Amino acid sequence: MRPYFLAFCLLGASAWSAPVVIGAEDDWYPYCGKVGTQAKGMAVDIVTAAFKAAGVDVRLEVMPYARCMAEAKSGKITGCFDTARNSTLENDYVWHKPAMFKARINIYAPAGSSQSNIGVKDLEGRNVAVTNGYEYGEAFDTNPKIQRSLGNQDVLGFRKLAAGRVEYAVAYEKVANSIFEKHPTEFAGKFKAVGITAEPELYIAFTKATPAGAAVAAKFGQGLEAIMKDGKYKEIESRWR
Repeated sequence: MRPYFLAFCLLGASAWSAPVVIGAEDDWYPYCGKVGTQAKGMAVDIVTAAFKAAGVDVRLEVMPYARCMAEAKSGKITGCFDTARNSTLENDYVWHKPAMFKARINIYAPAGSSQSNIGVKDLEGRNVAVTNGYEYGEAFDTNPKIQRSLGNQDVLGFRKLAAGRVEYAVAYEKVANSIFEKHPTEFAGKFKAVGITAEPELYIAFTKATPAGAAVAAKFGQGLEAIMKDGKYKEIESRWR
């Protein structure tokens, strides 16, 4: 029996003999973040509900996003979320249908800035805080003229911006709002959104290194469609507004 056929046969059953391992971003709350020892967030609820609907037993491993994507690419884990597809990633992973959700990515400047409605082209030649391994939309990710100041967490980018070490920080809107709420003394009133880089769709990036990647991606897509039809997806969205 060929490996690809075997993988699909296994997934046709109610569950694997062992759980499918999916990497979950550890610092992207309220979509996905490490709370205590577990992954929590809107994306976590969507992922677990979709896999349950598909009859696939899943185990989430919480880890930094850059490591998560590397382990999914190598096949050490079956997938990683949450990923915004772009041309640099497109051929390295298997992608499910439909996407999980959309998320807006803002460009942040100091609160006293007079700028508004700026875009990616306006960031060329500027020093911009970004988080290692994150995607910020095709136009941003493939633009070599932007000077990127790398950090391991979004909160570090805002600290650089507050200290004047960078001119801008880019971050997903809901994640930024969560950071501001968590650090009110440090960040209250210090920043303003002056533009956007993109509003991409987010996915689990499934491995291409093993046949399981394509098989599990197909099952996840089926489960995602199921919860979108039966109302479970809207229930999850409403809990995280």
